[in-house]
Amino acid sequence: MGATVETKIAEGPLAKGSSSAADEGHHSEYQKVFGLIWRTVREAIFLLEVGTLCVLALFVRKGVCRSKAGMQGKTVIITGANAGIGKATAMDLARRKARVILACRNMERAKRAAQEILERTGQEVVVKQLDLASFKSVNDFCDDVLKTESRLDVLINNAGIVSDSNAIKLTEDGYELGYQSNYLSHYLLTMRLLGLLRKTAPSRVINVSSALHHLGTLRHPEQLARGLTPVRHPTSSYACSKLAQVAFTRTLAHKLQHTGVTVNAVHPGDVKTDIATKSPGGLFFSFLLTIAGKTAEQGAQTSIFLAVEPKLSKESGHYFSDCRRAWISRQAADKRRCERFFWESARLVHLDQAQANALLGAE
Repeated sequence: MGATVETKIAEGPLAKGSSSAADEGHHSEYQKVFGLIWRTVREAIFLLEVGTLCVLALFVRKGVCRSKAGMQGKTVIITGANAGIGKATAMDLARRKARVILACRNMERAKRAAQEILERTGQEVVVKQLDLASFKSVNDFCDDVLKTESRLDVLINNAGIVSDSNAIKLTEDGYELGYQSNYLSHYLLTMRLLGLLRKTAPSRVINVSSALHHLGTLRHPEQLARGLTPVRHPTSSYACSKLAQVAFTRTLAHKLQHTGVTVNAVHPGDVKTDIATKSPGGLFFSFLLTIAGKTAEQGAQTSIFLAVEPKLSKESGHYFSDCRRAWISRQAADKRRCERFFWESARLVHLDQAQANALLGAE
């Protein structure tokens, strides 16, 4: 917590302008009350928009990956693969004979997931520790992968969290926990592994985003990273992190043209996971999801589709939902804004332009 600064009023005889000062004090109080009311209204409008998006998404068709393509001889990294959509994705790709690496923070849960995958598919998977709330952990993970793995065919940036309160929680790197875990660390992870992806090309990067990206903003990247979003609600930070993923997807895809590495984003649909049910308002969302939400297996279908479908080998820079291309927000469609945001993100993860260009393979 930062230090607080207290301002004291000097004592002394009343000045002639004391009545004026009192008027200014009343005006200041009115401003505070108005500000509080406006913030409350703005948060209510935002939550109404979130609810509307969720209700609309709940009743669209549930896409299914019908590809029978195998993955034998291919290596796949999936972040957050110890539960939910990530585990369901890992289960499917293991059945297709891929070498699957579960990149997870909680090693105990990851090992249990690995055992379950082995029992259900007959395939062993690899477990490696990755804490997305720490750039050091991301760099250590990348160092390990680059030393031990000879190829990387698919990178699925799946892990995601949303805070369970309105309080801003900062990581050891000084960024808002959800924003770093959902976006900044995945940005760093992807950039660090680009060399291996290029070496293995054709290869694929899949960013698991959300339809809530339509409610996010790319303005003021530094403030977003610190948790200072337009609406003080954890879903707002989540939406901004998901928009950041889509913007990153589009810019990176453009920069990797002709390299054989494709980059796409997905909306898994409204799935009953901890992300949906443990956030503020979770009881409401849990009720909706119980009625018409997707299972983790259904939510994994678009990620699986993008990982295995041969016809998508040259599709890049797009956003998919229910195994088909979907529309993106106006900010994500703004190429110049996304380009600026890409370089601001590099700075936030402590990559200067020369380092980022080297990772991109740019001369």
